Amino acid sequence: MLIIVVAAIAYYGSYWHYWFNTHDEGGTACLIAQRLMNGEQPWVGVEPGYNIGWFYPLIALFKITGVNYMAARAWFFLLSTITALLGFGIVSRITGSRLAGLGVGLLLVMLPGSQFKNYIQLSQAANTACLISLAFVDPRKKGKWLGSVLLGGVVLGLTYLVRVELGYFFTAIWALLLLVFLFDRRVSIGGRLVAAIVGFVALAAGVVAAQTPAYLDLRGRGLEAQYWHEYSNWLTFLRASATQKLHRATRTTPHTAPNPVTEHLALGTDSRSAPPASALVAAAPKGVATGADHAILARTPITALWGHDMKGRLLGFLTYAPLVGFAVFFLAGLAGFLRGITRPEFALTARPFLWLLLVGASLTTFLQFFFFRPDRPHLSEFMTGYIVAMAVCLWLLWPRGEARPLGQRIPVWALAVFLGSQLVIYTIFAMQHPSSGTIAARFGRKAWFRGENGVSVREFKNDAASLQGVHDAVMKASGPKDYVICFPYNPGYNVMTNRRTYLYNVYVDNATRPANFSEKTIRDFETMKPAVVIIDNRAINGTEASRFTKWAPQVYEYLKANYTLAGAFKESVEVFTRPAAEEAK
Repeated sequence: MLIIVVAAIAYYGSYWHYWFNTHDEGGTACLIAQRLMNGEQPWVGVEPGYNIGWFYPLIALFKITGVNYMAARAWFFLLSTITALLGFGIVSRITGSRLAGLGVGLLLVMLPGSQFKNYIQLSQAANTACLISLAFVDPRKKGKWLGSVLLGGVVLGLTYLVRVELGYFFTAIWALLLLVFLFDRRVSIGGRLVAAIVGFVALAAGVVAAQTPAYLDLRGRGLEAQYWHEYSNWLTFLRASATQKLHRATRTTPHTAPNPVTEHLALGTDSRSAPPASALVAAAPKGVATGADHAILARTPITALWGHDMKGRLLGFLTYAPLVGFAVFFLAGLAGFLRGITRPEFALTARPFLWLLLVGASLTTFLQFFFFRPDRPHLSEFMTGYIVAMAVCLWLLWPRGEARPLGQRIPVWALAVFLGSQLVIYTIFAMQHPSSGTIAARFGRKAWFRGENGVSVREFKNDAASLQGVHDAVMKASGPKDYVICFPYNPGYNVMTNRRTYLYNVYVDNATRPANFSEKTIRDFETMKPAVVIIDNRAINGTEASRFTKWAPQVYEYLKANYTLAGAFKESVEVFTRPAAEEAK
């Protein structure tokens, strides 16, 4: 474990001061934490996107350091280190090999997943560790067994606080584990029944214990209704999304099913009538009824595997290859589980059941990538859990002991080569861009950029110049109490200039905009009078229709007519300043 910690400190420390992406989760996390610290109410004045527990640790950290982007990055790297240690523990516990655990732990350090979203990988690993730990606890030791369930409930409750849908997914897995425990032959049938019932109670008690501090805090601020709606609306969204997927699968014409994203957003920004808008984006289905201009990032088609674009081929392979690993171990696990469940020696530690647990836990983070946001950052989010699951499953499948027939060994070797190739290709892919959270952030970045709120990073020379240009334009045209509005999604600009925003939800694009976006935005310009508006005309969802000037031309024309273009930077960023603000200064 010490080796993993030292490796993490050395590795993350080597690129901690590199790369600043204005439209990544770091800007969102810091900006929302700052707004909450300044007294804005979650779900009322600001949409947290992820659940409120995402921000409590950052607020506590910022009370010590002040709002500090680099401190936030260090916090999330700490979460990555804990995730690697959990991966080490899971692999070591099941395989009995600390060397195998060390290898996987170091892999997770090297491939930590997208920065500033490491709660996701940590939640997946922590819940998996608790499930596996319980499987290996002797249920005849009642105190230890119930203590493990209670700890699992606490971890599950914390998971709900940072990522609601992961909480629901792991609740289902916990329920299945306790039901399967009824077939565990290590105790009598009566003892199993009592233990399972008490286990459900202990699990619920752990969830309640983890949730209570946040609940009491929110209730004390009059936000009890919003707290409960955060959970009920996620269920509504997941159900609507699943219905849409099923509906589309049974129709011959694409993009005709109702879209839960636009349906919910049409209800308005009141969180009591819609799930978190940015969470909807993170889990938004591809294609909508209102046309291609509303489509979110499309999944790489399988035909990309034999295309000419190398990046497309790599992402295509990494998109569909996990389906092979999942299918092999799920089907093998299910077949073995059905054969073994009635045997007198069956226990939760049975190899097929462990396969099912690991595959199920890994799928909790794969679904978002495959169905809703199939890009490099979200690929890196699920790969940590996938690496752990595949490493353990392959270890358990590997032929040992007595000589196995060649017909049994060849498929296992072939699977090992396939999974090994997948890991090598993913490593190459992850090392090509810092959005995967790797040391790729360090490559070629030498020029310093220093902004407000502790932003102090090395960047490419042109990128540093662009960031400096935006920073200087904003600082010249605005004061600390002025608003700076960024479209479609650039919270990093607010962070690096320490300027406020009045946007309820800082994430907006062609797929998630409400029907009256242009009218409301212009009306807000007239009433709120932001000193600066920053437009990034990038193709946020990979299509021309997702450029801001394509889906919000009225807003863009309003800015050209009523604001002054203070500068154009990089390939697509324009800074508009309000003439009245300049005169006042």
